[in-house]
Amino acid sequence: MENRHIDHIPAAARHGKPWHQLVFWFGANVNVFNVVLGGVLVSIGLTFWWAVAAIVTGTLIGALLIALHATQGPRLGVPQSIQSRGQFGFYGAAFMFPAVLVLNVGFIAAELVIQAQAMTGVTAALPMPGWIIILAVPSAVIGIFGYRWIHRVMQATAVVVGVSLVIMIVQGLGHGALPASQATLARPSAGLFIAGVALLVIDLLSFGPFVSDYTRYLPAQTDGRRLFWAIYAGNVLATAGTCVIGAFLTALLPALGTVSAVGKISGKWALVVMALSLVNANTFNAYTGSFQVIAFGSMWRRFRAESVLVRVIPFLCVLAAGTVIACYGYQQFVTNLSNFLDDLLLLFIPWSAVNLADYFLVRHGEYDVASFFTPGGIYGRFAWRGLLAYLAGLAVEVPFTSQPDYTGPLVKPLGGADISWLVGWITAAALYLYLASRIPQASRRDRPAAAPVG
Repeated sequence: MENRHIDHIPAAARHGKPWHQLVFWFGANVNVFNVVLGGVLVSIGLTFWWAVAAIVTGTLIGALLIALHATQGPRLGVPQSIQSRGQFGFYGAAFMFPAVLVLNVGFIAAELVIQAQAMTGVTAALPMPGWIIILAVPSAVIGIFGYRWIHRVMQATAVVVGVSLVIMIVQGLGHGALPASQATLARPSAGLFIAGVALLVIDLLSFGPFVSDYTRYLPAQTDGRRLFWAIYAGNVLATAGTCVIGAFLTALLPALGTVSAVGKISGKWALVVMALSLVNANTFNAYTGSFQVIAFGSMWRRFRAESVLVRVIPFLCVLAAGTVIACYGYQQFVTNLSNFLDDLLLLFIPWSAVNLADYFLVRHGEYDVASFFTPGGIYGRFAWRGLLAYLAGLAVEVPFTSQPDYTGPLVKPLGGADISWLVGWITAAALYLYLASRIPQASRRDRPAAAPVG
């Protein structure tokens, strides 16, 4: 049972190899959530082949960003949100903790709804809320044991669900040809296509604020390039392949919806596999959500580094919150999922830009880890360079944003295309690099005495 949480992982506790991360992230993405997400692209109006183009484009971009974030884990040995204190300050990074927590709880709720939809297709013996509660139980058990068990279950998921998806697509191809309306290559509007790309970018970038949580146990000397390509390949292959399968099945039987199409074509066994494919995804969302709770509390109190209860109690609370939301919010799932991902896009794009610019181009991976855990460290209470760049990235997104309840003034001139994510990322990164070049950053040579880590 894991007894560590947000503190630095000492060298004696490090283990694992880069290829383990390929399997882990493949397993994290071969699931019914991405099957449904691929179906969402067809549901919003993209024909199958244009949905494939949007899936591949968004996956290649999103996976690039999170693979870069993930390489920080072995070097620093702390969760991603804790590392953000290096860019935003000890207290300045606090905005990340509730934002990531909402992300984790939202995904738990969404995933439990999809799992329950799959199981109600197998049997109507239980209503949706009943299945939601039952499916949360194995996620809780895995998370109580912690990091090693999350990795082990993800490895099993990669194999079992990966083989099942291959069988499902073969059955889908044998079911019949796509309707003519779905096979057309007629070009959609730019806005619709970019909206599809954005869904895939944020689907993957949503891992960004906690991707290092699952690489922080790797040895510090782990080869960064091998780790990058392992994580990139695992995410791209699994996400693109799974979403394409979902888009194909939805386009094949558009009147049924994605989950029902899976049951119609492959049978109840496939629905059971799809439901179980997200058990571990719920676990790692609750696992990293617990770190946000601990990190927020650590602003006032330093928790004992080796404590099972400090990790487990917040974990169970986060999982319970997602379960309750799922029980009450499952009716309008597809609409809520699209809107949820779009809203998250606005928050995490500029954070990603500042984090990557600082790590790779400003500090080159050189941080004083002890200062992550004290307001008196070299990163200070508030690091205004990072906060200013982040807020500027958020601000420039607004005119380019197209949401159900708001459309920016520059969306219509661009043909309805929402490019807020691209503009926000470039602006935040560029401004941060400019500020860093003009005003010296605190360095390890300048640090005051700080408590040692590990």
